[in-house]
Amino acid sequence: MEVYLLNTGRVGGRDEDERSKKVRIQHSSAIVKGVAEGTIEWEDDPDFGYQIAKQVPGIDDEGLDILQPRKLYERQGRMDEYAQIVERLKKERREYMAKWEGLNPEIAQAVG
Repeated sequence: MEVYLLNTGRVGGRDEDERSKKVRIQHSSAIVKGVAEGTIEWEDDPDFGYQIAKQVPGIDDEGLDILQPRKLYERQGRMDEYAQIVERLKKERREYMAKWEGLNPEIAQAVG
């Protein structure tokens, strides 16, 4: 089964953070179209292990920050902040998965 997660908010911070980028309708439309047509180029995410879009028809190189938040943080010299976010998210996911008695350990370990 294939499952896709699509961010429709912002990448790199809240609305008031000028370093962040808004995921615009044209980004979302290009991604949905790419999924439906099978034209997205995927790669493994180094932080979470799932696949992320490397290239999407209709999203230019500037849009890579939308597809891969790590690149936005890296380009802005904010990798320490990004590493903290990654660790926080992994910790929250581990804690959540620990609540489910009888859950296959492989599933729980998959969240990092």
